[in-house]
Amino acid sequence: MIQRNNGFLALLSLILIGLISCTTPPEPEPVANLEPTEPLPTLAPSAEPIVLVNEYPTFTPIPTLLPTNTPRATSTQTATPTSTATSSPSPTLEPTETATRQPVSNNCADAPSFAPDYKKYWLSDRVWPQPVENPQPHFWMEKPLPGGGRYLINPTFPYGWDQSGRLVMHTGVDSGGGGLGTKLPAVADGTVVMAQSDKNEWLGFRCNWYGELVVIELDRKLNGKPVYALYGHVLNISVEVGDRVVRGQTVAEVGFGGAASVPHLHFEVRVGENNYFSTRNPMLWVRPPETRGLIVGRLVDPNGRPWEGVWISARSLEQEGVEQVTWTYLDDPNHLVNPDEIYAENFVFNDVPQGKHQLILEIQDVRYSAQVDVVGGEIATVEIITEEFKRSEEE
Repeated sequence: MIQRNNGFLALLSLILIGLISCTTPPEPEPVANLEPTEPLPTLAPSAEPIVLVNEYPTFTPIPTLLPTNTPRATSTQTATPTSTATSSPSPTLEPTETATRQPVSNNCADAPSFAPDYKKYWLSDRVWPQPVENPQPHFWMEKPLPGGGRYLINPTFPYGWDQSGRLVMHTGVDSGGGGLGTKLPAVADGTVVMAQSDKNEWLGFRCNWYGELVVIELDRKLNGKPVYALYGHVLNISVEVGDRVVRGQTVAEVGFGGAASVPHLHFEVRVGENNYFSTRNPMLWVRPPETRGLIVGRLVDPNGRPWEGVWISARSLEQEGVEQVTWTYLDDPNHLVNPDEIYAENFVFNDVPQGKHQLILEIQDVRYSAQVDVVGGEIATVEIITEEFKRSEEE
């Protein structure tokens, strides 16, 4: 009996000690130099995992369009460009719509308060620009996060997309790589032209959109136009306006603020002017790894008008189960999304494994496909021309 009682008491003591230790929280580790001065914003990009499918989704095309001829799909590839592009040829048709943009303003009271209703599966009235012949890639930037290898962005929220109506149309790409406090290197040699908060300045969709941001003007120009790299939602900025930076030099750290309440990097490229209306798809500027390439494409009708907000799948023909999806660029009343001067694209697949891939899409029960051969470190281009459509009389 005595031995059993002692054993029972010893066991009871161990249980009590364990309960005390489990209910005493550890001291939190301090986070240096964050010091947010405002409540965290509620708007945050969602990083929901994308579900890859083997069947087509159910489409609800907008508007009702009437096919008038046989569909056709064409694909062209440029594995090794051989010439330097100088300018884009003029489109063959005159646009039917004149672009009217809000004037660039620093007045926060003039900023929009809500997103427009972006149309999907919509055939634009505008004629899209034409790509140059034998385009030369402009991979002038290294990825804006440390380390070699792949630049992984949120695939559910690429450039020119609104995450199926949940968010404002994206004028850059997002990456959570590295987490809070990760040091951000300069993507190229250049000069710092912004290093500030936009709390009281309209620099994005509205004031206090980026929180803290850094903008670098590259030393190189595209056809005489300046090129800018923007880092949004950053903290602990380590450069000032006018500073010369070299590729790899730390400019800030991954943070949050503005429209983001979770740490991530929003990265933009702007061409011509440093404003919200001059963005381009950043993935056409960041050098891909040697094992991955890009598919840069155009989805247009026979008259060169782009299809907006169309779901496209890229399926590997060599690796079972490898698939990516993306969407063609949306439009906006201010035309915030712009095609590249060289490629005149309206969709991009980045971080694509080497090998043969099949692009598949469907518009109003008509299925299109094109095969593309991706070479690591390079761009493969493809153009898909749909059948011609006419607006219904009811529109």
